Formats: sequence, structure tokens, C-alpha cells
Amino acid sequence: MTSQLNVDTIVDKQGTGGPTVQSPTLTEMNSASTYVSEGGAVSQNTVQGLVKSYMAANGQGTIAVRGSFNATSLTDHGTGEYQYSFVNNMQNNEYVPSTSCQWDQNDDNKLAFSSVRKAGSSLETNQLGIGAANTSTTLLDVLRFFGQVVGDLA
Repeated sequence: MTSQLNVDTIVDKQGTGGPTVQSPTLTEMNSASTYVSEGGAVSQNTVQGLVKSYMAANGQGTIAVRGSFNATSLTDHGTGEYQYSFVNNMQNNEYVPSTSCQWDQNDDNKLAFSSVRKAGSSLETNQLGIGAANTSTTLLDVLRFFGQVVGDLA
């Protein structure tokens, strides 16, 4: 039997304040978990809106991971071309990647941009490639590069 509890406020036994949680509570979300906006006008699937993978890495010299989630196997494919693999693959190639980079202010290029690096017409379900270039579209190794992915995991 399924139960639902709807409350506006949780108070202590005296009715004066909220309870203190003594130990962390783990709440498991499934693919049907939703949240409702502050005004109650909109509801959205919570799991679909989460970032499924990200990578932050040094892009100059020996590349190195600075922070990551659901990411492994960082590869340097040459000047300004990087790739990382997902620990858990995406369900299909219809996910949404986002990339960015940080350039070195002492570098003569002064500006840099990044994009999804892909040879071919579709994204890979197991990896994300990132390319970095200056405003003349010349590939360059940037100080740091970043990638993240939203979509459905396999």
C-alpha cells in the first residue's frame, strides 16, 4: 500500500520549531521523481534535469583531471583536442553537451573558445570530445577545459 504525506510545517513535540536531524538521511530518486516550482505552476522530472557527467581538467603541459563526475580516461589528442570517457554511458546520442575553457591571460591569443570535438555527424554515447581554439580558429592548449552532459543514462 502506498502512502502520501502532505505537510506545510514539521515542528518538534512542543510545537515551537522544526526537528533536528541527528544523522544524514538518504533519499532515493527514481526516474519518475518530480519537483514542483515555488509557485506550484510547474512540475519537472528531477532526474532528467541533473548533470549526468562533468570533467574539469588542466589543458596545458601534462593534462590532468581537476574534478569529475561519471568521467574517466582523460585523453590528449593533440593541441587543443581533449576527450574523456563516461563511466556510465548515455542512453543514446541525443544528449546535450556543454563545453567551456579558461585561457591564460599571459597568452598572446587573448581569447579562446571551446566546442564539442567530434569527427562525424553524431555524438558518441561513451565519451565527450572537447576542442579549444583562439578567435582565428587555430587550435590551442588552454589553461583549463570543462565539459558537462545532460540527458538520459543507459
